[in-house]
Amino acid sequence: MTNDAGNLSIDFLAGFTIFMVTFIYVATLIPTLFIGLQSRSIDYDAVAYRTGVILVEDPGQATNPSTPSWETLPNYSKGDVVRFGLALSKETPNVLSPLKISRFFCSTDFVYPDDYQSRAVFGDYPYQFNISFQEAGDNVTQSVGDVLPEDYGYSRRVVKIKVPSNATLDFSNFHVTNSVPNRNYTQNATSQAFSIYFNYTELLEEGPHSNNPAYQINPLAPSGDNTEGGEEVLINLTDLHKIPQNSKTTVNLSSISIYRSRSQAPLGTGQGPFNGPVFLPGLTPTNPSRFGLYIDGNSTPVTTLPWPVNDSVSLFIPPGLLGFMGEYDSSTLLNVTMQFSLADANGPTQDWYLNSTQVPPYGAFEYNYNNPNITQPSLKDGVVEVAVW
Repeated sequence: MTNDAGNLSIDFLAGFTIFMVTFIYVATLIPTLFIGLQSRSIDYDAVAYRTGVILVEDPGQATNPSTPSWETLPNYSKGDVVRFGLALSKETPNVLSPLKISRFFCSTDFVYPDDYQSRAVFGDYPYQFNISFQEAGDNVTQSVGDVLPEDYGYSRRVVKIKVPSNATLDFSNFHVTNSVPNRNYTQNATSQAFSIYFNYTELLEEGPHSNNPAYQINPLAPSGDNTEGGEEVLINLTDLHKIPQNSKTTVNLSSISIYRSRSQAPLGTGQGPFNGPVFLPGLTPTNPSRFGLYIDGNSTPVTTLPWPVNDSVSLFIPPGLLGFMGEYDSSTLLNVTMQFSLADANGPTQDWYLNSTQVPPYGAFEYNYNNPNITQPSLKDGVVEVAVW
């Protein structure tokens, strides 16, 4: 009888060994065999969703948290932008800043895709994308990116846009009614002034809706770590030509000064003007940190002073600029003063005009939540759409 006690032949052992080595090798290749079969739409949807979340829920970031927010950096410093974000602040996700929206979609400031790839979409993979924004009731769509293909990942976010406050003072009947209590603007003088002051303690602590940044007046700080929610300020003075009593009186805006105080002292008492030029002309995309001064309805900002004034003056103060001057101190009181000089054909002359610096404690128009001449911040609806492929 043949002995079959369990010995294996050499041929069997060799064949089995070759089979096991081949099996192990094939098993290691299986995961990579199905990469091309994975669903690209799911992957791109995730990227689009992530991009949309970052844009509408994050305020963005500059290299140095103590520097202005990314939307206020000039073009030559755009390399300091670490991350794009359109949110007003971290406390107000889905509430967007109009200045950030405008800067983000400005094709002269940032170049697609290089400037957006690392700051909005992220990752090493060279995604193509299209990001768009539309405000409710507006037929204009702002967008950046490529033309959409047939297949792409998609994310849509419904958002709110903060409409900043603004002050408009109509002087058409001011010399007749003088309807503002405890204000005497109509004093004869050859040099007169109009002042607006900001009490940050009141603005930051007495805001509506439990001091929600979405409804606060806060020109103190730009968006950024611990200083979020800053906004621009627009001051409009209209019908100025109706104030002087003499039709031959001409008016020049001669200077703009800003004073800082931490006590309720009259202008020039216990206060000091800031070092360096206060009037920085021409708010432009290449220099968004400067004042914009527009006279008599002209769309081109005035770049030098003095300048003749007939009908109106509009002063645009960009977000955070007053904050830097106030050193982000919530106890700061800032007084923005426009100085005017009056003359006729024979030289300097006295006439009625603004002269708001003559009334204590500030002799100024207070920018706050209760003044009927100030349009309070409000929210508008909008949509942000992100497509990635």
